[in-house]
Formats: sequence, C-alpha cells, structure tokens
Amino acid sequence: MPEPQNGFWPAAGEPPVALVHGWGGTYRSTWSGSALERSLFRAGRTVLGVDLPGHGRTPAAHDPRAYADIAEQLHARLPAGRGIDAVGFSLGGKLLLHLAARDPERFRRLVIAGVGANLFRPEYGQAVSAALLGGLPDGAPASLRAVITHALASGNDPRALSAVIRRPSRVLDPVEIAGIQAKLLIVAGSDDFVAQPVTPLARALPSAHVVVVQGLDHLDTPRSEALAELAGPFLTQADP
Repeated sequence: MPEPQNGFWPAAGEPPVALVHGWGGTYRSTWSGSALERSLFRAGRTVLGVDLPGHGRTPAAHDPRAYADIAEQLHARLPAGRGIDAVGFSLGGKLLLHLAARDPERFRRLVIAGVGANLFRPEYGQAVSAALLGGLPDGAPASLRAVITHALASGNDPRALSAVIRRPSRVLDPVEIAGIQAKLLIVAGSDDFVAQPVTPLARALPSAHVVVVQGLDHLDTPRSEALAELAGPFLTQADP
C-alpha cells in the first residue's frame, strides 16, 4: 500500500478504499464477497475492512457512554493521511459524513448508501434496544423485525449493539455538511425504510450525485449488484 506524503496520498498511487458497515453488521456480513468488494479487487484497489466500535470480534463496551464519539473511534480505525476513499452503509455512512464535516479534506471520494433523511433525525435507540434484548413485541413492524433478525445473525454481542444504538449522539445539521469537499455518490433504494426520503440529504449536498435504485430495500443495499455497478466506477475513475 502506498504511504501518504505530507498527509496526502501521492498522485501516482491509489488510496485504499475503506468499507464501513451499518449498525448490527460486520465487515464480513456486509461486504465480504459482495459484488462491490469483487469489483474493487478486479480494479486492483486495496480494500480495508472496518468493523465499527461495538461490532465484530473485538471486546466491546456495554455502556452507551463509551460510544459517545463513535465517529472519532471510527476515525482511529481508518488509514492515516488525507484523501482516502470510503464506502459507508447506514450508520457507517452517517459516521463518514460526520468525519468529512469535521475534516473536509479527509476523504477524496465517498459513497454513502442507505442514508437520507435519517441523517438529520435521532435514532430509535430505546425501541430497537428493547426488541434486541427483550424480544420483538407482538405486532412488530416488518422493518423492525428485519433489522433485529439481521443484527442477531451477525454474531455481534447484543449488549454492545444495544449500547451503540443508545449512545449519546448529536444529529447533524444540513449546514454542517455543506463544506464537505469529497466527491460524493449517494445511493438509496426506493424501498429503503431507513433512508427514504433521500431528498433532504440531496438538498444539503447539491454537488453530490444521487441515485435512487427502484425496488431496492435497506438491508439488501450493500451486497446488491446495483450498488457495485454505481460505486465501482465512481471509485475507480481517474480524477481530472
């Protein structure tokens, strides 16, 4: 992997692509073997698999306060230097936008999937945590049932997941992300119960390329051929 020079990646070398999953997932369950991962490998890109704090096989805290600045914890797991590329799904995408707002030159290209109006509203932490740890209530909506089933199948520590979703968090304001300098691709499914409507995010980032994929739902987005067909060329095209 090429090394950054003076904090930036040299023009002759392509930066790695960090793939960041969403709440309840892991790199392996979300990206490993996906069409996007395969397309990046074929393009000769170095792929960095990132597990979010509280996820994966590493020891995870059960206190929500431990994840109060989960974006900064993610920052520590990304490559050093500026001008890297990254793909973030759901919570991973939200956290990448937090980081890009803090440091506008941190990323060169960003693909944000499964994020839309949800960036600007609080997470339903208590309800999701209760269903995760105590079981789904009678009559639970299909969307909640799908999210909980996905989280429990991922192999994560449920108490850590509960802490992450209940963490003290601050909702981004559209003005805060206006200064992001990375080239942006936003992808959301028309049937994405988490991200839709995507219009508020598109309005806040007028220079972003926004694509709504018909018939695609939230949890199927990261492993879909549609995302690979959009994100692969976006990440591998030459800069002018």
